[in-house]
Amino acid sequence: MLIAAGFAESFGTALGGVWHFIVTGGWAMAPILVCSFIMLAVISWKVADLGEERIQPGLLKRQLEEVAGRPSAVSFKALQQTMAHDDSVLAKICQAAFATTHTSHASALRAAESAGREEVSGMERGIGVLELVFTVSPMLGLIGTVSGLVRIFGNFGGVGRGADQAAQIAAGISEAMNATIAGLAVAVPAVIAQFWFSRKVERAALRMGTIVNRALDAVWRDEPTA
Repeated sequence: MLIAAGFAESFGTALGGVWHFIVTGGWAMAPILVCSFIMLAVISWKVADLGEERIQPGLLKRQLEEVAGRPSAVSFKALQQTMAHDDSVLAKICQAAFATTHTSHASALRAAESAGREEVSGMERGIGVLELVFTVSPMLGLIGTVSGLVRIFGNFGGVGRGADQAAQIAAGISEAMNATIAGLAVAVPAVIAQFWFSRKVERAALRMGTIVNRALDAVWRDEPTA
């Protein structure tokens, strides 16, 4: 009970400190908070959307490697069955690449490249929002900083003296510093997440292109045999 009470007290104190930090940050804290919520929502979405099984499932990759190594009727049929019942990005590229309507290797390659560009574009959805967040958040913090500085200098030479003027100046400094900190605190994780997701999409696109092209080369070089 004592531990729970101590934890509750510590949590309440921390929460109060965060609330005081937000309140004393001035009006710029509101749009910065909106940016933080957008950032968290996009990161949560992209973590799920760019999961390995959602992009390039292990089973489909193994089957493509088998076809690339030695195409046979059995391995090619297994690949067709898997990609027909799979909704992953790699499966959609394979459906375009190994469609029965292709009459040449070049035609199959063009279809794979076209489907790949479309799917990669879909994988990049939302990443641009993170770029917008890490660009806008520091600017909002800077605006809050300037607003706080204006408040500070506006209090110099005022009618108030002593403790009143000192309190007003301290409030202006707090507003300026808190807005700057909040803007950077949102921008830093946003730029890290944007870089990480972009690199993940790039690596996945290169890997999928390589294994699909190898499988296509093998299939069109040697017709699948039993």
